[in-house]
Amino acid sequence: MRVIVLNGILFRLAIGLSLVLYHLPGVQVADAVPAIAEKNVSILLQPPPLITLTPSGVITPLAGHELSGIVKSRKHPDIYWLVNDSGNPPNLIPVNAKGAVLSGSPAGIPIDKALNIDWEDLAIDSSGLIYICDTGNNWSIRSDLAVYLVRESEGPELLLPGIEKIRIRYPEQKMLLPLQLSYDCEAVFVFRDRLYLLTKRLSDGSTSLYRMDARNPAKINDLTILDTFPLNGYVTAADMSPDQEKLAVLTYEALWIFSGFKADNFFRGKATKILLNRGGQIEAMCFSDNSTVMIVNENENQIFTIPLAPYGF
Repeated sequence: MRVIVLNGILFRLAIGLSLVLYHLPGVQVADAVPAIAEKNVSILLQPPPLITLTPSGVITPLAGHELSGIVKSRKHPDIYWLVNDSGNPPNLIPVNAKGAVLSGSPAGIPIDKALNIDWEDLAIDSSGLIYICDTGNNWSIRSDLAVYLVRESEGPELLLPGIEKIRIRYPEQKMLLPLQLSYDCEAVFVFRDRLYLLTKRLSDGSTSLYRMDARNPAKINDLTILDTFPLNGYVTAADMSPDQEKLAVLTYEALWIFSGFKADNFFRGKATKILLNRGGQIEAMCFSDNSTVMIVNENENQIFTIPLAPYGF
């Protein structure tokens, strides 16, 4: 879900209510998120390259018009899983690299007992466990954030029956409607079989990195905050390369590639920024191999393929 200009009646009401709550006795304001990471000199070495995107495929409109997350299958060589965001059916949509839908229905495969409040991204681990992240939270007011776990099948049915729901929360968020809009997440990825979340901080255009260390279905699990980085743009998607050596992060205007990191200190290595032109409202992105990124936009359902070799990857 895209928010470009934070104004209008809803925003003023939200901030007004936050200010009222802020002055009420006993109300706690959200703790400060970590300071922005030290500037990486590699960001400033040269002007970032600019790519004018050209579609390499198109997904049928019958699959939906709010495609917000994509991952590549670990069980099937030419299948990519897609989701639509808020208010759409709770379906996973299998497509090939050109955009042809591979399920019996163009609307995808229903995920039984799941609710799509605001599905914003997907992640997948090496075993084919898919993380469906119901973490869209533009106004930082939700207390029902969740991750659904679904497993791929090697057979023609594509998905195994059954799901697991993991409820999550940001431990720093002590009240709803915080003065800083810092708790929207539209970008997730798996690194070494652990789920990471990148927030879309509407208040300052930075992103905060969280890790899901616990996944107890019987309680609400606190996320672990790790770092913050100044992307100067709203984060809409993320993915880790299959070789686990490159983190791709998408904003509406740019693709960032983080490499040369140690452990999960992703922002402490090399950062490469690639400006994107004519992509439309780009909110879904994944690696198709170690040196190629696939992006899908909302509304027009266009697929864009970006080779990373020209940028040293």
